[in-house]
Amino acid sequence: MKRRDKQEFVIKPQYPGGKLALQKFIQENLIYPKLALEKEIEGTVYISYRVDFDGKVVDIKNNKGIGNGCDEEAMRVVGLLKFAPQNNHGVKVSSQQKINIHFKLPVKQSLPNNSVDIKVNYSVQVAIPKKAKIEINKKPPQPIISYTIKLGWKWLRNI
Repeated sequence: MKRRDKQEFVIKPQYPGGKLALQKFIQENLIYPKLALEKEIEGTVYISYRVDFDGKVVDIKNNKGIGNGCDEEAMRVVGLLKFAPQNNHGVKVSSQQKINIHFKLPVKQSLPNNSVDIKVNYSVQVAIPKKAKIEINKKPPQPIISYTIKLGWKWLRNI
């Protein structure tokens, strides 16, 4: 019996530039939905779609979502994908594909442990001359006013 190498008759569509280019495209075009940011929603949206013989993405379906606008955004970005037209021995073939779109909240930037805070205290005092008459029904002099301003390390780097 003659041994054959594993070959596929139907060539599946590939995104131009490969997997890394596909990931980069999604990362550049995905907009985190405002509602999901407000509710701090993270997760993965599972999408299936079909790539027709011309390389167009059609029949986009949400198989499992996380809601709050993420499902719609994932489907929108998948709809933007364009694959290279396929040459399958002269036969027009469409191919079913699946993709997982991950929504991860942006990292909140906090000040590092070695940050420096600058505190500025500003005070105003009202001086009353010794010979001044103090009236009972009048407001007393205003108390001392102080302000504290904190500046983090990022601001200090620009000085």
